[in-house]
Amino acid sequence: MDLLTMPIIVNTLQGSVQLTLALILTYTVITLQGFKKMVDVVTNRMFDIFNKFSPHETHQNDSLSTITSLKRFSNEQKLRRHLSREAETKARENHIFEIKEHAAPAVVPKRRPLMGLSCYGCTPTSRESLVNKTTENLALKNILNFNPPKSKYTFLQRTFSHLAQVYELKKFDYPQVTDRVMYNERLKHAIEKAANQQYKESKDTGDELYVTLLRNNERRARKILKDMRSTLSDFLLRFTSWVLYKLLPCFLTSVVVHPTQIEMLKKAGSTDLPLIFLPLHRSHLDYILMSFILLNNNVRSPLVASGDNLRIPFFGSLLRSLGAFYIRRRIDPVMGQKDYVYKAVLHTYMNECLRAGHNIEFFLEGGRTRTGKPCMPKYGILSVIVEAFMDGTIEDALLVPVSINYEKLVDGNFIREQLGQPKEMETFGNAIKGIWHVLNSNYGMMRIDFNQPFSLRELVKTFNTNGKIPNKTFNKKLKSNPSTTSLYGTDVVSEEHKSLVESISKHVIYDCAQSMAVMSTNAISFLLLNRFRKGVVIDELIDALDELRADLTSVRRDLGFTGDSLDVINYAVELLGPAVIRKERIHAEEIIKPIALLPNIIELGYYSNTLTTVYALQSVVATALFTLDTTLGFVNQDDLLEAALELCSILQYEFIFAKPCQNLEASITDCIDDLIVRKEIFNVKNANSVEAERSRKIARQLEDSSDEEYYPVVEYEINNKSTEYLKFLKSILSPLVEAYSTSAYCMDKLVERSLLENEFVSEVINEIKQQLRNGSLLYEESLSVDSIKNALKLFQKLEVLECHTEKKIRLFYLKENQDNSDSVRTLYNRINKFKTHSRNELFYHR
Repeated sequence: MDLLTMPIIVNTLQGSVQLTLALILTYTVITLQGFKKMVDVVTNRMFDIFNKFSPHETHQNDSLSTITSLKRFSNEQKLRRHLSREAETKARENHIFEIKEHAAPAVVPKRRPLMGLSCYGCTPTSRESLVNKTTENLALKNILNFNPPKSKYTFLQRTFSHLAQVYELKKFDYPQVTDRVMYNERLKHAIEKAANQQYKESKDTGDELYVTLLRNNERRARKILKDMRSTLSDFLLRFTSWVLYKLLPCFLTSVVVHPTQIEMLKKAGSTDLPLIFLPLHRSHLDYILMSFILLNNNVRSPLVASGDNLRIPFFGSLLRSLGAFYIRRRIDPVMGQKDYVYKAVLHTYMNECLRAGHNIEFFLEGGRTRTGKPCMPKYGILSVIVEAFMDGTIEDALLVPVSINYEKLVDGNFIREQLGQPKEMETFGNAIKGIWHVLNSNYGMMRIDFNQPFSLRELVKTFNTNGKIPNKTFNKKLKSNPSTTSLYGTDVVSEEHKSLVESISKHVIYDCAQSMAVMSTNAISFLLLNRFRKGVVIDELIDALDELRADLTSVRRDLGFTGDSLDVINYAVELLGPAVIRKERIHAEEIIKPIALLPNIIELGYYSNTLTTVYALQSVVATALFTLDTTLGFVNQDDLLEAALELCSILQYEFIFAKPCQNLEASITDCIDDLIVRKEIFNVKNANSVEAERSRKIARQLEDSSDEEYYPVVEYEINNKSTEYLKFLKSILSPLVEAYSTSAYCMDKLVERSLLENEFVSEVINEIKQQLRNGSLLYEESLSVDSIKNALKLFQKLEVLECHTEKKIRLFYLKENQDNSDSVRTLYNRINKFKTHSRNELFYHR
């Protein structure tokens, strides 16, 4: 074929295509309009052609007749086209109706944003790796829906699909490291050190005594290691996975993951670096479901650090075979420092597991959250990981924050504990009762988000380069002391690395909280507690939920639910149950109302607190605003920032307001700017605010107070229309402020006396109940043991309170220079000002 004939062939093909399209179009017209209409159209077209090509030498009357005929024909054509369009529309509607009646349309799953990407400022290299940009918006996947491919599976395999699925999973080796631990030089040195210490403290002397002490410590090390070690079994993992495929649908409608996150984990697993999974802890089901998901996606299952309270008959052995290794839940801060053998066994065991290629999973919070908010991190196990990296035991590790959320908590509620009653210990009988109850209940959906794995080496390098972890760059950073009685025992990391471990821990907790999906039960509970505490008409609640969904979408928070808001509300209300939310019908209107009784409101608060974390900083700004003088209708930026920073300092054990790599003051300023843009809370009076902020940043870097005169003062004019929204924001943190204020008020009971922790907590609980009855407090959920204990931590940090700990007993008393009513009153007034409204009306200015 030459180049000259090519255009002819192309034109011929184009003509054929056009002819084919014309025939298809003609056939469609015949189908829709009928044969009779087709004849009319052809006749009229021929008449039109005849008139068009008629001779010009006709008489004038003939011409006029032709023009009239053409006009009539044109009008008739317009009418026919109009009738044709109506007929086609009706035909399409009938066709759609037939589809709806006879076949269900394919449901296209809603796409979700990819949550949990690592911090670009701290780990830019990790941020750019592992992510396939074309799959960021893939739809969610329900792990329980396993559909075997017909082309790959035989009939027998499709019949026993779950069994075939677990059989074909990738096989991993899980080597035991017990022998290596016992021969490790670190452990031998610790045994000798413990024997030397005991020998010095003993009244007897002699070589035989030292040999006996050495042998006893070695025997104790073996016993600790035997109780601690995991016996992870590939066969038992597969068998348990098959059982879970059968049991999970009994009480969960779905277990949802993001496919792209799973792909990132697979790529991270292929690097041969250990994966360190760091999930938020909400339920005992967390680690079981995580291992289930990882196994069924061919990712190596991790060893899981578990409290020794779970080492109960049968279930303890089962969990050990599924990857659990048991460590002490609490260690006495004094005796723990001297227990060289236990610390060495723990450190050496974890190092050998990492060296053997095991992945590790542990909960930075220590235990399950009792309030629904993320807890402050404990630093023990992470300090072991960091130390292993620092001393070269491992080249690097990939940290994987994990966010877990349930529509309804499988473990039940924590009302008893929040009301001051002791925690029930785990027993075999309680475990059996709990499993039976769970299998006969409905808990809705479980959602798990695996954040992007990031390099520990890169994060440490960034912190040491940019932050130096002393805080010249990180000024206005809230620092808290690490726990010495955490689930993971006394820290083994060196003093120089403790600040580094704290920064990494808080960064992970912050990332997990930001990527946690918001469930329908979270949204409805949050709205009812903070906006419609006395009940709401269903239509108004629908509008509020629509507004909340749009608000969360605008700040890039993922929703764990879809669909019409009315359906979402009905579903969430039914799932939470009539014990916490009641439906009423008054004058033909349906009313949704929370049960505002003390035990039930605490349960509702648990689900609401997932969103409390989202709005925490906005609520800080609103609460701070209510403490300022606003009679003139505006507020000074510096005053607002100062009040907000003070409130953040008070609530530092409740929230991580900013990442360690962020400046808290800048985060608050950004929050105010966001409220200005999205909610129009303020109008900036000083038009030169951009230049002012630039000058302010320069002054911060120079850290010279004399520079303050070089930038103008920024003032915010308060928008009168934002009153209700600011009250709504303030109500979010009001229960916590009430709990802290009452705890400070009760400090007067410690003047010239001391109380045990449980005695003081009981005093505060009784005082809160009394003030709730007389109306001094407005929020029942302010009665929270966790908040009271966090307030005590704050008072210790403020050097007002001291605590003496011996074994499991904690004794509180005021510091010598604070042991008077005036000091207590000063502390109370500092907190209580955030509870009360300003003495002036906030929006007096018109």
